[in-house]
Amino acid sequence: MLSIMLTKLVASPQRTRIARRLAQSDPARSTKERWTTIRGGLMAMFLVLFWGPAGVASAGKPELDPSYVDGKIYYMIGPKVIVNAIVTHPQLYAQSEELYLLVYPLNPTGSTTLGQLTLPSGYQPNCDPCFHPGIPLQFAYHDHVLTGAPGLGKDGTAGGMKAPWKIILLMYNPAVALSPTFTPITSASDIDAAEAAGTFLPINSGAENPYEIETGNVLICPLVSPNA
Repeated sequence: MLSIMLTKLVASPQRTRIARRLAQSDPARSTKERWTTIRGGLMAMFLVLFWGPAGVASAGKPELDPSYVDGKIYYMIGPKVIVNAIVTHPQLYAQSEELYLLVYPLNPTGSTTLGQLTLPSGYQPNCDPCFHPGIPLQFAYHDHVLTGAPGLGKDGTAGGMKAPWKIILLMYNPAVALSPTFTPITSASDIDAAEAAGTFLPINSGAENPYEIETGNVLICPLVSPNA
């Protein structure tokens, strides 16, 4: 099963290269079986997150969080998370723009000791790892993709960007993320097409958009441009 394979991968003493460990997977397993396994694990994890204790342990995080906006890197400074803002601050949540966490299926056990990981393509997640309050530890390896930034705006026009941000989770399909030809999504405008192409797992069965889960959390933070 894919979840067992990934657990073995991240538990290995040699963690700096994921590619070497992919050979341990069972080629006889069908893609359908692997997807079923990881989807089941994800939904169980979300039940624990949203119906269990409100807080998630933090193992420390960088002062600057890199984020993609239209293919460029910006930096979030000292981000603050309002957990369950959809209930406690509904007006603020309604005004928030989307901040997508595009998660890599590298940490199914929620370990905080794996260190930096590299995909078979040579790509390293922007958060490698980052431990955000209100986000499961299993999602520590991810990229941030925002809909706008200073000077760009949501639709490429200065002054159009709105903050704060509502956090939306997507999980890369392992068949895509662990491919040696993998290229990350770096623009919010590309997410819809990527969902339709099977780039992400359907982790929210029965929802209008099965590829996305709104955490209900809001992120408050200033952004710094790559030229600052």
